[in-house]
Amino acid sequence: MTIQTIANALLILLVIGWIGVRQMTWRPVALAKMWRSPLIFAVVGVILLAQQVKPAAITPLDLAIVAGELVLSLGVGAWMGAIAHFRRLPQPIATGKDGRDIAVYESRTGALGLVLWVVVVAVRVGLDVLAAQAGSHLASATGIILLVLAANRLSRTAVFAARLDRHAALAA
Repeated sequence: MTIQTIANALLILLVIGWIGVRQMTWRPVALAKMWRSPLIFAVVGVILLAQQVKPAAITPLDLAIVAGELVLSLGVGAWMGAIAHFRRLPQPIATGKDGRDIAVYESRTGALGLVLWVVVVAVRVGLDVLAAQAGSHLASATGIILLVLAANRLSRTAVFAARLDRHAALAA
């Protein structure tokens, strides 16, 4: 076992725990904050990839595996956004600089959201193992884990935003 494998395993466990808790508990929906985390994960992921992977070492197999992981992650993130339950907060959370409430609703995806997240991680780990056996080195890079996480959170947030816009339009 290499240090990178151990670091990846620890990162995956931390992410599963962090997102697992967030799936099961009611959390205020502050879209501005929700857009930031995928951006941060993506930037850190790209920086790590730039440090860990040489462009000349990237193969078509690497690109196909990463593209498949990203598509799966985007799809499951959208599904998570679609199954989320919303409820109005009894008291909106703080008003922003523009006079609008930062959070009016809270949400959770519950057990199904947690199961979906575990499926994404299981597929990611399985593909990582198969890709390594097939000679892919890009799929096992820590930066890819963060990009997959960013894709998932990005599509989830996009669906949240669309659902909340529809909900606000109906309430008006």
